[in-house]
Amino acid sequence: MKEIHISNHRRNHRSELSSARIQQAMDTCSAAGGGRVVLGPGSYRCGTLFLRDNVTLHLEAGASILGSPNLADYPAPETSFVDAVGDIRGRALILAERVSNVALTGEGLIDGNGGAFLQNAPEHKSRPFLVRLVHARGVTLSGLQLRASAAWTVHLLDCEDVLVERVLIDSRVNENNDGIDIDSSRRVTVRHCKIFTDDDAVCLKATRREACEDVHVHDCELSTECGAIKLGTESYGDMRRVKIHDCHIRYAATCAIKVLTSDGAFIEDVDIRNIQADLTTGPIFVRLGARGRTYAKGDEPKPAGRIRRLTISGLRAKVFQPEAPSLQHFTKALLAPEAFSAVLMTGVPQQAIEDVTVSDCEIELVGGFQGDVAKLNPPEDEAMYPEHFYFGVLPASAAYLRHVRGVKFENVKFTLQKPDVRPLIATSDVQGFEQIG
Repeated sequence: MKEIHISNHRRNHRSELSSARIQQAMDTCSAAGGGRVVLGPGSYRCGTLFLRDNVTLHLEAGASILGSPNLADYPAPETSFVDAVGDIRGRALILAERVSNVALTGEGLIDGNGGAFLQNAPEHKSRPFLVRLVHARGVTLSGLQLRASAAWTVHLLDCEDVLVERVLIDSRVNENNDGIDIDSSRRVTVRHCKIFTDDDAVCLKATRREACEDVHVHDCELSTECGAIKLGTESYGDMRRVKIHDCHIRYAATCAIKVLTSDGAFIEDVDIRNIQADLTTGPIFVRLGARGRTYAKGDEPKPAGRIRRLTISGLRAKVFQPEAPSLQHFTKALLAPEAFSAVLMTGVPQQAIEDVTVSDCEIELVGGFQGDVAKLNPPEDEAMYPEHFYFGVLPASAAYLRHVRGVKFENVKFTLQKPDVRPLIATSDVQGFEQIG
């Protein structure tokens, strides 16, 4: 196996790119049957680097790759797409397409220089991801620091046999700064990572027909201005056999746990357990909607999907709510602070959520509502973008269940910080609800 070391002893001009010599080294290693390209200490300014078959790119301690501020240094790949908010995605600082046995390792830093692509920049809607792997087989990301992505930090699209471990993600410089997006991928493990983001921390998606399945996330520390653990929103393909456990959520501004199908996906056999959420809004949000969006050329809209065989156990969560009304992102209407509290599970009239168990949980909520409970009527709005607070103030202070079949709460303890005139639990169109202990 070939090994090529690259040093940065010479004093490069600040605008000079190191991309060509790093790329040549990776190409050479791959042509020789595989090997390692090792970056020594120093800063390497780069545009897109393409990972190659059987090659490890290793960053020694003190080595850093800094993304170019020029969009022209990030060619748009054929696998570009339009995301859920209308932005054109696909460019990346580190890109791999249709490769096998690739790795990013080391103790160094990959910095996306995301501040160069802020909202007032003309390139904002085409800004690059930090790391993007598409149709890759046999992938390892280990030990690195990933910082300041211009968009999503790690995007795994239609990948198989992926390990992400001991990675520190700190990405708070832009909007849509997701941490790890596992998209229509199979046999993915994420473990012992720290993820601090402005958008969703760990997010499963399915923008392709291929299912997102056999995903295992554990022993991670998360902090986010959005959702911490999320399945959806993009949900065209199915999601199944997902295990997430032993994670510590320091802060989640828009929900600790979200399980969402909006575009026809079947979400099945999901086990989420032993989650500590220090501060969060609505701690559990499960939504089966019928938006019917597609993401790939030639795909046809699907009817409402299904959510079934979902288990959430061992959640310890403390809920906070904003001190003042918040602005609804899409309609610009004001949302009452009480809209950010409570567990919400809702299907649609034509399709119920099925077989949900919530057990051995302790959830501290804010409470404090003293208005007219009879006027609380959450909208159905099946095509609405799924955020729990868009349903308004719920008719329950702890948990509201609607269009659900076979849900069980076992040893679930709800406490309120302030007196509240609403019942702890309220249901609508629910069959087979059990509350034990």
